[in-house]
Amino acid sequence: RRGISIDGCVEKRELVHLLQDAAAPASKRRRPSPEKARSPEKAPSPEPPSPPPPPPAASHEACVKRRLVDALPRSYLPKEPDPERLFEPHSAPPLHAGATLRVATWNLLETVSGPNDPRGMHAVFDLRRVNVLRLLLALDADVVLLQELCEASRSFLRAVLPSHTLVGHFLLRTAPSERGVWLEPLEEAERHVLVGHGPTGPPRKPLAKQTGPRGYVAHLAVRVRGLAAEREAGEAEAEAEAPRLALASTHLANFTNGQMDKTDKEARLFLATLGRQLLRLPAKHRAPLLLGGDFNAGKHGTGSLHDLLTGRRPPEPYDSEDEWPGDEGELRWPPDTQRAPVRLARDLWRDPPEEERYFGGLQRGSTAIQYAQQQEPGQGLRARARRQGWAEGGACTDSGHIDWLLAAHEFAKGQPLLRALRVGVATEMMVPPLPPRQPSEVPSLPPGGCIFPSDHYPVFADVQLVPHR
Repeated sequence: RRGISIDGCVEKRELVHLLQDAAAPASKRRRPSPEKARSPEKAPSPEPPSPPPPPPAASHEACVKRRLVDALPRSYLPKEPDPERLFEPHSAPPLHAGATLRVATWNLLETVSGPNDPRGMHAVFDLRRVNVLRLLLALDADVVLLQELCEASRSFLRAVLPSHTLVGHFLLRTAPSERGVWLEPLEEAERHVLVGHGPTGPPRKPLAKQTGPRGYVAHLAVRVRGLAAEREAGEAEAEAEAPRLALASTHLANFTNGQMDKTDKEARLFLATLGRQLLRLPAKHRAPLLLGGDFNAGKHGTGSLHDLLTGRRPPEPYDSEDEWPGDEGELRWPPDTQRAPVRLARDLWRDPPEEERYFGGLQRGSTAIQYAQQQEPGQGLRARARRQGWAEGGACTDSGHIDWLLAAHEFAKGQPLLRALRVGVATEMMVPPLPPRQPSEVPSLPPGGCIFPSDHYPVFADVQLVPHR
């Protein structure tokens, strides 16, 4: 009655026959034939040969679809996409041939907070979850640094991805990929709150002038397993051959116009709070650091947060408070032994040549997409291009991106360096979201429209671990 096929499962067929027999009158129930009744010892007829096992890709797709259907409620919403369309074509590029890992950062958008939330259905995770999974599968990243997780998104990700494990803010490939690569967490994820130190003001004061939490940095140390050097090493040397990597995910509050005036005390103290993470986490974990997240600031302008983090300058002694226990020696900020200028971080987007930067049609502006633009004809980038007058095939720039991937190597103690060979923004033009099964249930969407997986686009990078020299 429910349309469930029983053709491929012996147990289901037997169960259906038992149910049919139980519902039929006793005189019409099936009985064993006399031959079978008299000869129970007779060998059963040979089973038809089983079909060959599906190829790995088909097997993986079937497994993911099965786990997705199991994770959805029995009467899942008609506003949701059809799970059978999960693997429809997309144009996400494959991993660069010379890369070790694909890493990504994604603000997943916390689910709707209440009936008066202006984002409405666009923030309800249950309506976005199928497209969230579709985008993650299309990117097939080894590491995803996540922000704005909620209980609904955490439980969903744990249920549907057989090859990945959610550890704090980090989605890690913990089963070997086709390349044989996987990641081994070395500890529990930690989380530090970044606090502003400016004067307290009324609520309408700019956030950059208020005290209190300004964001967080969550971090985790992992070991990259399955690389060629480890496979070639003996068993005793395998662990020593596997490089370590420090991961950090951050989400910052808005700054005034995305800028940090270096003469402002609060901005200076905040920069020190974040900057010491970029220097000390590599020292703490004895590994290069990958930092990604929603920085809520563009990359343009001298004195911007991006400029202060990626420019080379001496560490300044303006941070006297420290919430880290046992902060001493090489973890001290500013470091006693460091007098020369240091670069706190390097923007991975700027590493590869122009032809290896996949903007996904995002010519300029933020990597966040407003919910209102999801309700306009064309949706997303098409709506933005029409409103802002983008030229067909115009040049692209990352100056307005607010989701970044940074690498920090200072004090990494001889560990490999991170270099990006390919980067991209996974827009709806790269991985088209799926429409609702019943579009009439979502009348506020334009014709042919979809509910996007988030109000941010994932930013990804194919990175190479370059041996330290």
